[in-house]
Amino acid sequence: MFNDTLIALGITVAGLIAFTVVMGRREKTAIMALGAAGPFRVKSFQANIDRARNEVHISVDGHRTFCAPLGHLIVEHKVEIIAVAHEKKPKGPWGSITLPSNPRRLLATGRYVASRDWAETIWTSVETGKTWVKLRAVCLPAYYAQHWAGWEEEHANVLTDRMDVPLPNSSARAFKLWLDHHKRELFPDHAAARATWDQTCVELLRACRQQRDHRGNSAEAFETWSFSAQPMIAYLVIEADGSAFWAWGETPMLEPVDKPRFKLAGDRLTVVSGDDNRSFPVPADRITTLLALRRRGVVRMG
Repeated sequence: MFNDTLIALGITVAGLIAFTVVMGRREKTAIMALGAAGPFRVKSFQANIDRARNEVHISVDGHRTFCAPLGHLIVEHKVEIIAVAHEKKPKGPWGSITLPSNPRRLLATGRYVASRDWAETIWTSVETGKTWVKLRAVCLPAYYAQHWAGWEEEHANVLTDRMDVPLPNSSARAFKLWLDHHKRELFPDHAAARATWDQTCVELLRACRQQRDHRGNSAEAFETWSFSAQPMIAYLVIEADGSAFWAWGETPMLEPVDKPRFKLAGDRLTVVSGDDNRSFPVPADRITTLLALRRRGVVRMG
């Protein structure tokens, strides 16, 4: 009897494995039939790579509604789940007790007892059979650099297009296979985006320092900077004689700070000049230089 059970179990497991393999092959066959090398088409939904324009186009019901440059596409698949409520009737010896319609009644024993007509609401998560495909056309390197930057300008836009579309689960899985087939040209290269952003930041800082070097000021100055996601630079230098200069933007031009007023709070230095107010980071390895300038009396802080 025990051996028969093991044999039956083995047959069942083998059948499940065979079923999984067959279904996997069918799904791959389906995506090939949809055209892995060409456009992706299912009912009312189509994706096409336009290599002449270096873009991927997504259309719904025959209307072009989404466009992303190649290498700038972010896609998220999220299976749609809804919460369904149903009532669970109480069980126990109190089921035959006649109690008022009040949901719960405190008896003399101090125990809460359910009334005859009370029911508990149970919430259950249920899949709808649809997947929300969330498409984003992103700006690079800003889409990633918003997490690397020291500051971010207000309302910075890191998207050029966006669309959320519901698809049947099977169509969504097939679309994901199509995307994976073309992932090298559709999806961003994270490492390349970081390298591009880093190199641009280096060039922005060099531009600021070259302008400062032309003034021939002392190397004992306090210097600080930060970058936005675009990237743009916010640069400040307080020279050894107390003169201050700052620069801002994608093409920074070093300008003198007229009658600057400084306020140090934690690791931030606020510089006020007239109606202009800017804040800069104070790295731990440079705060000594700033405090030395204050001790010498060339920098006054309020």
